[in-house]
Amino acid sequence: MENNIQIPTTLPEVEHLIHQLYKPNPPGVISQIQEAIQRVQKSPQGWQLAQGLLARPGANIKFFGALTIIIKLNTEKLSDDDALSVLRNLITWLINSLDDGSGPVVIRKLCSALVAYYIHYSHTWPKCIRHLIHSLDRNAFVPIEESAGSLPLELIIPELTTQKFLAATRFATALAEETDKVDTKSTQYIGLHERVFDNASDASALMSSALVPVNGVSNIYNQGEAIDCLQAWFIYAQHTPKQPLIQLLQALVQPLINCLLEEELYEGAVESLTDTLSNWQQFFTRHHIDSFYVLFESEWARQRYQSLVGGDFDFDAVQFGMFMLAFGDAQMVEMMDTTDTRAQAFLVGLAGLLTAPGYPAAEDKIFVPALEFWSAFVENLVDTIYSESTNNIPWDKPPLSQVMQVVSYGWQKIKFPPPDVYNSWDSADKTGFNDARKDVADFLQAVYTISGLPLISLFVDLILRALTNSAWTELEAACFCLAALSDCVSEGDSYDDALTKVFGSSLFDLLRQGQNIVPMRTRHTCLYLIERYSEYFVRHAEYLPAALNLLFTAVDDHHLALASSKSIFTLCSSCRKLLTSEIDAFLEQYSALRNNRELDSLAEERVVGGIAAILQSLPSEEHKLNAVKRLLAMVGIDVAACLQFKSTQINALVDQNDPMVLRAFDISERPASPVLAHEVALQLAIRSLRCLCSIAKGLQAPVDLETDDEAVQTNTSQDLERIHLDIIEILVQLKDLFSNNAEVVDVICAILRAGFSENDPGPFVFPPQAVTELIVSNWQNRIPAVVNTASAFASSLNAGRFKQHVIPTLGTLLPWAFNLLHQLPDPETDPELSQYGMEFAQRVLLRRPEVLMSQTSNVLEFLFGFAMKLLNGNEPLPKGAAAEFWTTFITAKSDDPNVQSTLNEAMSHFGPQLSQSLIQNIGGKAARSDLDKLSDPLKKLVAQHVHASKWLEAALSAPNFPSDKVSAEDKTLFLKKLINLRGARATNQVVRDFWLACRGSSFAYAS
Repeated sequence: MENNIQIPTTLPEVEHLIHQLYKPNPPGVISQIQEAIQRVQKSPQGWQLAQGLLARPGANIKFFGALTIIIKLNTEKLSDDDALSVLRNLITWLINSLDDGSGPVVIRKLCSALVAYYIHYSHTWPKCIRHLIHSLDRNAFVPIEESAGSLPLELIIPELTTQKFLAATRFATALAEETDKVDTKSTQYIGLHERVFDNASDASALMSSALVPVNGVSNIYNQGEAIDCLQAWFIYAQHTPKQPLIQLLQALVQPLINCLLEEELYEGAVESLTDTLSNWQQFFTRHHIDSFYVLFESEWARQRYQSLVGGDFDFDAVQFGMFMLAFGDAQMVEMMDTTDTRAQAFLVGLAGLLTAPGYPAAEDKIFVPALEFWSAFVENLVDTIYSESTNNIPWDKPPLSQVMQVVSYGWQKIKFPPPDVYNSWDSADKTGFNDARKDVADFLQAVYTISGLPLISLFVDLILRALTNSAWTELEAACFCLAALSDCVSEGDSYDDALTKVFGSSLFDLLRQGQNIVPMRTRHTCLYLIERYSEYFVRHAEYLPAALNLLFTAVDDHHLALASSKSIFTLCSSCRKLLTSEIDAFLEQYSALRNNRELDSLAEERVVGGIAAILQSLPSEEHKLNAVKRLLAMVGIDVAACLQFKSTQINALVDQNDPMVLRAFDISERPASPVLAHEVALQLAIRSLRCLCSIAKGLQAPVDLETDDEAVQTNTSQDLERIHLDIIEILVQLKDLFSNNAEVVDVICAILRAGFSENDPGPFVFPPQAVTELIVSNWQNRIPAVVNTASAFASSLNAGRFKQHVIPTLGTLLPWAFNLLHQLPDPETDPELSQYGMEFAQRVLLRRPEVLMSQTSNVLEFLFGFAMKLLNGNEPLPKGAAAEFWTTFITAKSDDPNVQSTLNEAMSHFGPQLSQSLIQNIGGKAARSDLDKLSDPLKKLVAQHVHASKWLEAALSAPNFPSDKVSAEDKTLFLKKLINLRGARATNQVVRDFWLACRGSSFAYAS
């Protein structure tokens, strides 16, 4: 097949290309063939092409003929006479295709073509279903005016052959499906929907003839097609509700329920009923609800239910469970009525769905949907019945007795399988099972809202029982559930007595005995439980040493290191004031941990961060600084080794068993052969910096600590100055050697940022000059991250204790940042740098407009031009940053008359350009997702500047306006709306509507 497909000029050439589409060809060739065929389909010869293709044999050829008709109907406007000629041909082709056995693909496409005709020319074919049925009955196109006086449909439909009935039903189905997509608010299609309603009784008669068989004689094929049709009309009526239509459809619900009992019809019927119950509960009448109850109480339903809870998870069985859940959800209010014995019996059945055998998601396919129902049920209970008081709740009576039964079923179902079973699952099954555990946790949190302490006590008792029986899977599941409730427990000691039964039990002693006694997963969850209740240990320091000893022991175990280190960090952060007297012991413990060759780097970061949190609470500044020195000295060992390895020749190798190699690489990444010394140096640099970053974050004052934002700068001790110099030296050295590595740059930036939010002096609250010098020095990678850090640094100076340094610091940082932007060949060459540079300028303009506007005229001309280019560009994040910059610029004010004058002059100069850019974007160039951002400067412009109307009018009437789909009157109306709204929120919708009009997208019917 040649690579350049010629546009076909004859019918045989088109046929040849269609045949080639269904043969193996490269994707590029198929795309060229499709494009060539579409060119002909859209050409003026498209009508003749369609007629020729539909007259040819072969389903694929006829399919493209019908497709061509759809394309022409959707892209060309016909006179009524020409349209009726197309309708006559379409119905004739449909009848002929039925006669010659063209197959369902062709029939469906011709039905779709008829629907496309109806959507555009419904006024010429008002009673489309009736007329089509009469034509099918006559086996020829019937003049439209004759069909009105023909026999009633109830007499004609039973006489149709199966194939003709299926064709009529498929048309009625497509009619509902496609008109449902048409915008009901569009004035263009108001008449269409009214005419569809006029056809509803005919559609109902068509469906009823199959669903309510005469004399007990039924046609399974007809019934199946009628069920699909009914589902389409359910959806249409839900979106476009009219009472007469709803009543017609309601009459068909009982016949649809009866279809459930037919094996061949079950799937379609249960899906239709389930979807409608889920999405349109108010559709069903009291009579329908009674019929559903009768059905669920029948022997047929009992057998299906027993099969499902017995472990049958085939599609049909699971669908029955979903059907039950949809009915329960639709009847949620009834289910909460304790006096309704029928509803309460059904609720018991819904609880029983959680007893099916197998592990949730991986094997049991009904557990998760059933649990979702119960979560919603409990939330409704909370909102309606138990919203005020949870005292004297009757847990032994429905519906709460069922809720507690579900709690019992739920926690037992989430017990982990044996390791060999779990490891045999694929990733989807593992994810599904773990998500099911999270769903149980969410459910328990909802139940807690009603129960409170009794639910905590339940899982405490289960934990103690499991400990006594050495039932490790039960212990793991119960601990998981108790941990899930930690967020619900309010501050205070009202639950401490219950928790003490766990934390004062033999749990810690058992866990210290290792996985030979307690399995790894159970130990992991128990450590997580300690972390979740860290506030308990703040109130009960007597249990804190045992908990921490256990956690530090677990850090030595590679499999538990991450979980235990996270718990260490949480406990140390929460209990920092209680642990200050033990700081020396913590430092010694950390020193010993560093000798563990299996110590994971992330675990080390968490441990050192926890110790730093304790340091932060030391009452003595001298003691704090001495402890920080000890911590930094240990990090310094890695830095020294890093520098030593880096100083070797570039191709020098280090033995893979060298202690520093083992420290540089985590177990999963360790080399199996000698490794380059420079690579070891890089990994040690990253590990050192990440530990420094964790220390910096741990030393931050807690957010609830009262501070004085206006505090004056206090003197810095010599010891603190020495620490600053040492840390800065490490950062500079590692930056100079490794700033070609993105992670090194990101971590150094994170270390700097850790001090920006602090109000008091500290080891990582560096002098502004030192930070500035480091920022503007040479970096080899991740320049955008450094610019973003500079922006955050400048903002912190405005709010913190270094306000006197703002102007000199910005005097250095702004030219540096603008120079980086100036070096870009194009603003979109590096979108991230452009975005952060623009955000930096915006923040300075917002807080210190006098500093930004004091830049040289050349710098300002470049900056505003750069912002204009970004606004005109296509990169969403820089474009958004530029929009925010212009929004800030439009509203910028200064108390200094000279600065304000400069701002006014700049606005007068850039106002027309800005208006032009905004209108170009809103006129169709921007993406839909950009419109809200672009609306912000537009609103400010209209509200703040008297010349806005003139500037915008000029932009709208400019010859380069990007759209020819809106008239001058549309533009004038758009501008009038903007001016009248004066920047109100409704402007955003006006902008969206105008953009849609310019794009030519009304989101009405299209094929």
